[in-house]
Amino acid sequence: MATTAAAREPSVYVYNETTDRIEHQRNSTHYRSIASITKLMTAMVALDYDKNLFRQLPLSTMVKSNLPRGQYTRQDLFTAMLVRSDNAAAETLAADYPGGRKEFIWRMNQQAREWGINAVFRDPTGLHPGNMATAGDVGHLAVYAAGYWVIRDASVKKTVAFERKFKKKLRKIQLNNTNRPLLMEFDEIIASKTGYTGPAGYCVVLVVQHEKQRRAIVVLGERNKSRRTDTVQDIMYNHVLDQNLQDPKYINN
Repeated sequence: MATTAAAREPSVYVYNETTDRIEHQRNSTHYRSIASITKLMTAMVALDYDKNLFRQLPLSTMVKSNLPRGQYTRQDLFTAMLVRSDNAAAETLAADYPGGRKEFIWRMNQQAREWGINAVFRDPTGLHPGNMATAGDVGHLAVYAAGYWVIRDASVKKTVAFERKFKKKLRKIQLNNTNRPLLMEFDEIIASKTGYTGPAGYCVVLVVQHEKQRRAIVVLGERNKSRRTDTVQDIMYNHVLDQNLQDPKYINN
């Protein structure tokens, strides 16, 4: 695997799952930080361990959260983690695993190996810069993730609201999806996850369904949100929705 995580050019990867064909790739073998895209693996390991969505867990205080402290159902935690990329929700699900957080992270790495995905996970949130993969690895990770209805359902919610009691009154917490602009623009998205840290840059992975074909679209290491959005829009409008994937500019390289 390439070890060019320091590469400044973004990585782009478009994989057609239906035809099992890579339709476009650029710097897709660069091994780099993936930030909160990590949470797709966190969700899958937690769901494989326990499919009970109604069991309640105390929210982790290890990291900051968009949610007030208290007890939350696992469904609430998956929702907060996949919609707003809540780090405390991810840590809570990891701590609940048999053997705790350390065993959970071991299982994340073991699962990746079993799937033939050359990813490395150091934490369940993506805050650790050592959570690394290639764009191709991320594309295949997303294909697996789209097989879980909980991930499909939560990750494309544009906005969610939680009601919590605060000083004897109900307090409403609204969380907007970190990928809301693209979700508002493209109904074809069936699974989604963004990510950002300084080492990783601006990242996103989508699974889209159009005309009975399913594709994974990956962008890693963009310089800002606007460029990340522009890259996805270009792929979607010019090379997925109109099927113009033979444009020489987008032939595999």
